[in-house]
Amino acid sequence: MPQHSHRNAVPLWGRILACAALAVAATRPAAMAQGSEDAFVTKIPGQSMSASVTLAPSAASGSPGQSMQVPLNLTAQGTAAPAAFQTDVSFDQTKLTFASAQAGAQLTAASKTLSTTVLPNGDVRLLATGVNQFVIANGLVANVTFTVSSQFLTGSTVVTLKNCTSSSALGSALSTGCTTATVTPFTCDLNGDGLVNSVDVQLIINEALGVTPPVNDLCHNAGVVNVCDVQKVINASLGLGCLY
Repeated sequence: MPQHSHRNAVPLWGRILACAALAVAATRPAAMAQGSEDAFVTKIPGQSMSASVTLAPSAASGSPGQSMQVPLNLTAQGTAAPAAFQTDVSFDQTKLTFASAQAGAQLTAASKTLSTTVLPNGDVRLLATGVNQFVIANGLVANVTFTVSSQFLTGSTVVTLKNCTSSSALGSALSTGCTTATVTPFTCDLNGDGLVNSVDVQLIINEALGVTPPVNDLCHNAGVVNVCDVQKVINASLGLGCLY
């Protein structure tokens, strides 16, 4: 029988442990923060590591001749930590007139103030800053108030954010995107003839009865038209206004 040397043989349990150690080492990040083995970033599959900020107005509706607020929201993704931002608000000046802008809940919570100025082209610039380095959390950062033209009775228009910029607490620019929102007039003139009368009352009654599709949910009841909407149109036909 041939003789085998056992001086260099590795027991089976030793080889198993060695393989396990290699597997663990392969799962460790390639780069770690200097001076600490615990300070590393693990990329979760399906998750983006990019940092960005988005400024977005929300859809709104207002009664012709009355004030209407368009909420402005901020969303930071990834590692983005905005401490300040600015944007230009653009809109159809034949349908909307800028009235004012107020800081939203998240700006107030971060002790920031909102400054505004009307640009030569009629757009409104908003600047959110504070004498601190607090990060602005996601959510409502401003309410922009417009007066809806008394002639804006049908259709829709858009409020567009342009030239959006945001900054970290250290003054570094962050990737920042802008969006738009649709604004519609809130009116009881259902047929768009410039009057609210018995014709409009009959139209809303038909919707409440199911005779025609429910397209004029004036009471904001998740698309349902009922006696609440009928009463609003009746009040408007009596000259009491179409209340939002």
